[in-house]
Amino acid sequence: MKVIKIFLTILAFGVLPFYANAGFEVMGSLIYKYSAQKGETYSTVIKIHNTGESAQEVKIYQRDYLFNHEGTSFYNEPGSNSRSNALWIRYSPKTIILQGKETQNVQFEVTVPESETLRGTYWSLLMAEGVSQLDPNSRGQLNISTSIRYAVQIITNIGLTGTGELEFQQPGVVIEGNQSFFDVILMNTGERLISPDVSMELFDAVTGESVSVIKVARNGMYPTTSTKCRFQLEGLPTKKTYKAVIVADGLSDDVFGLEYTLEL
Repeated sequence: MKVIKIFLTILAFGVLPFYANAGFEVMGSLIYKYSAQKGETYSTVIKIHNTGESAQEVKIYQRDYLFNHEGTSFYNEPGSNSRSNALWIRYSPKTIILQGKETQNVQFEVTVPESETLRGTYWSLLMAEGVSQLDPNSRGQLNISTSIRYAVQIITNIGLTGTGELEFQQPGVVIEGNQSFFDVILMNTGERLISPDVSMELFDAVTGESVSVIKVARNGMYPTTSTKCRFQLEGLPTKKTYKAVIVADGLSDDVFGLEYTLEL
């Protein structure tokens, strides 16, 4: 899964400019994953720390979250995604003011509905965003303020129900400058979060000999999301034909594969 930290740049002209944020951080993990049954409730706290000396206001709010293989992330209204758990979550406070070096807790509680239709993974975000302060002594200037947003992923798996199903899309060789890559899109068409180990083994199409094994970084994929896997083909002899075997291993019973013949 992606760890999300977002910087917002704001331009202000002809209005009161912004003080720089005192600075804050969400301590510990940005991913909270739980297994729960229908009707169960669980809770924990998120610790937010002021890294600066002056007071910092932080607002807390919810968003749904999706992403795709083009690198686009979508932060939609809570509850808009059919697999959102945002409406299951109660949290407090909505706004905190941290004094210099102070740490405060935001508590959230998740109550899973008693619905027979629930299956697989449900998720959403709790956002923590710094509120910029205004400087009353300066007017009419162009100012730039960078605001930090943290996105805390809250994930609920309904027991062991649901499966992650991977679909391989648009495999092929891509040439960029003097470099060659093999690209393939993975889409989770199933019901459950999956974080597969993905590797590609290349075989000489004539001799059947294994030539190279290439791995890519693991990336968690929610249902309906997609990611692009890029395998660098540097150092391989050209003007040859290879058989590529791509394996995505979900580390349980969910192993998916694709065979592809490519020419360099």
